[in-house]
Amino acid sequence: MRNIMIIVLIVAINVVSGHKSLLEYLKMQASNMEKGLDSVIKEGKCGHAVHGGVAFSAYQSTSKNYKQHETWIYNTVLVNDANAYNKATGTFTTPSDGVYVFTWATLTEPGKAAHPYLRINGKYKGWAAFNNTRTSQQFWSSGSNTIVVRLKKGDKVNVASGYLAAYARERFSSFSGWKIY
Repeated sequence: MRNIMIIVLIVAINVVSGHKSLLEYLKMQASNMEKGLDSVIKEGKCGHAVHGGVAFSAYQSTSKNYKQHETWIYNTVLVNDANAYNKATGTFTTPSDGVYVFTWATLTEPGKAAHPYLRINGKYKGWAAFNNTRTSQQFWSSGSNTIVVRLKKGDKVNVASGYLAAYARERFSSFSGWKIY
């Protein structure tokens, strides 16, 4: 629609003025305006790309025992925008500098424990812990946490058993993250 309006305007001015140089100038201006509008539409109001966002969400398809400090593998991927999460290694690699949010949740069976810690470049930065090994009560235990961190391009983020070996139930153990800005 806007292209038709621009062409009509250019033709009208050309008929009225008869100046070829004015017509060429207006064509160039219309082309520049169209490129500018396309850029605004692609980038959105705040300069952030509407498409090409960074987000992932995954969960475990099977229950699993993990050794202390072992990286947890969330192999069922629901979302992987920017293709930054590797389901084979359980690691998210930041595609760009920025502020990110990560959240993880775990369910363990009666008599089991889990201490899922968030690691960034091999260092623990976020913690969750629950332990059913020293109780006679037979109940399921769950825990979760969320953290907001500033990261650099190429940083590696994953969940690992921080304090003890752990047991994590399928479908109820998940890991997600996204870039805020």
